[in-house]
Amino acid sequence: MNRKNSIEWAIGTLAIFSIAIVVIEFIVELSTAWMVTLYAVDLIICLIFALEFVYRLRQSGDKGLFTKSHWFEILAMVPAVVFYAAGSVSVLSGIFRSLRLIRVVRVVVMLARMRRFLRVTEKFIQRSHLVFISAITFATIFLGGFIVLLFESGNPEAAIKNLPDALWWSISTVTTVGYGDIVPVSIAGRIMGMFLMVVGIGVMAALISQVSAVLVESRLKQASKQIGLKDTITLEIQNKIENIDKLSNDELQLLLNMIKTLSSKETP
Repeated sequence: MNRKNSIEWAIGTLAIFSIAIVVIEFIVELSTAWMVTLYAVDLIICLIFALEFVYRLRQSGDKGLFTKSHWFEILAMVPAVVFYAAGSVSVLSGIFRSLRLIRVVRVVVMLARMRRFLRVTEKFIQRSHLVFISAITFATIFLGGFIVLLFESGNPEAAIKNLPDALWWSISTVTTVGYGDIVPVSIAGRIMGMFLMVVGIGVMAALISQVSAVLVESRLKQASKQIGLKDTITLEIQNKIENIDKLSNDELQLLLNMIKTLSSKETP
């Protein structure tokens, strides 16, 4: 693996860690020491993102076009500590809580970081379409569930109270099972649910189609190998028959076994 690819993989790994930090910071009650450590790690990751972004910006020929094509990466650089600050400062806290903007910011940052990860890794995992579609399916289920959890949190009537509930709802929605035991109650949560229904159908259809294609391709390869083996045995039998007067008893027995093998393969 060359240096450029190594850097790309490192950035992709950091993007996954940054997504995990946003999730943990929201759903897990941590001590002050752990929170400080978490925010420090996230801040370092965001600084690495920023340095890597500036480096690629300077290397690009058209800086305006580069910024236009990679603007979402700027959002991925927003550190998780911003969420804490927005909830701690009294003035900002009132604005964010009244308009629920802090949850929207979390959603946007989460999407930006996930897109950052996919941008880095898509050129590697697209070599295997099944892996790529599976990754997209997992990302859709996880993001759909987590975003709804963000919107439903704090609502006393919410049925989705934790991440397992959110993922259960997301999976049942994407697979169109729709048990109805857990549903979002907020307007934002229901809008996200409608979006997930539409996107989920397409994602699952693509996944099922790709799995079917892989199975068919596997059977074709297996059949091709069997045909190749049949041709090889046939040629070997023909060669031995042409020189049958020179064959030893052991070679004659081998010839009979090969004929039996060929005959068994031709039997339906």
